[in-house]
Amino acid sequence: MKVEPKRRLLGFTLIELLVSMSIIALLVSLLLPAVQQTRESARRMSCLNHMRQLGLAVHNHADVQKRFPASGYLSLDSSGSVQPFFNWAVAILPYIEQNALYDQWDFSQPSLSAGNAKLSETVIPLFTCSSDITLGGRGDLSYAINGGIAWTSTVVGVPDCPIVFPSRGPIDLNGNGIKCPLNPSGDGSPSDRDLLLKTGVCFLESWKVEGTSRHHRFATITDGLSNTLLFAENVRVGYDPKNPQKTWSFADPLATSFYIPSQVCQGDSCAPGNVSLGNANGAPHGINYGINLAEGEAPWPSAFHQGGVNVVFTDGRATFLSENINGNVYYSMVTSQGLSLPAQLRDTELSPAQ
Repeated sequence: MKVEPKRRLLGFTLIELLVSMSIIALLVSLLLPAVQQTRESARRMSCLNHMRQLGLAVHNHADVQKRFPASGYLSLDSSGSVQPFFNWAVAILPYIEQNALYDQWDFSQPSLSAGNAKLSETVIPLFTCSSDITLGGRGDLSYAINGGIAWTSTVVGVPDCPIVFPSRGPIDLNGNGIKCPLNPSGDGSPSDRDLLLKTGVCFLESWKVEGTSRHHRFATITDGLSNTLLFAENVRVGYDPKNPQKTWSFADPLATSFYIPSQVCQGDSCAPGNVSLGNANGAPHGINYGINLAEGEAPWPSAFHQGGVNVVFTDGRATFLSENINGNVYYSMVTSQGLSLPAQLRDTELSPAQ
């Protein structure tokens, strides 16, 4: 009688199963960072494309209006009080296919008026970066326009005084020891107000009232459009959950623009010996140092991309800028007329191409 051999049961032993699961877990752990990196790379490119479109919109605005938009417009309400009316984001709405929103905006009323405030809650995808984890779902903004080294405000009754951050005080740009004289001619030539125009691209201006008028055209960016920044990412502008009035339309200098930190001029005086342009980027006020600060308290480029931020130049070129860029080079990219600045405010060590 022939005995059939016992069939061997096919399957995994417990040890083989555990080893297989360990190998799969290892492969997944190796693959996940690559997937996340690919997704972040896609998000970064999407943000860069948004910024490129914003740059084109500003170009179209400048072609039609024969000037760059103001970073923000201030005016008087019906009671005679100074109020924020609108900013660059509102000004370019017709050039980003948001004509319907623009047509509803009441330019005779502040942005905080009921109608304008409601419009300001609108989420405009082009204004946001998908990597920006601070987005609140209404009135969001992930990009800031180049404000140079300061904005202007009224100080002790004197209008149009250049103010810097983080000191929030007047700055002596020409280094002559005079800040905000009541009579502008008392500051010499070039005055602090004159020099402010040369440090950036877009500035706070008055709307429908006498006051500040300071802006550039293509021809006045004498450093060259390809060498001067127009936009940079900033995750600390736009909607503020602690102050819902602040949205993409708000004409607050710290909520719409990015600036060179005041630490480039020690004691807010740009006198010889006080200036270190290398401090334009670095701790504690350089690129990406504002990520963990409060909304409206970090007017420097910042993003949740690893290693830097997306930027757009005034010629429309969009690129990624390292957070470790040399401060002198970064300063040159921000200033719009570096060669016509006085010697103490001029970058003489490196050019933007280096």
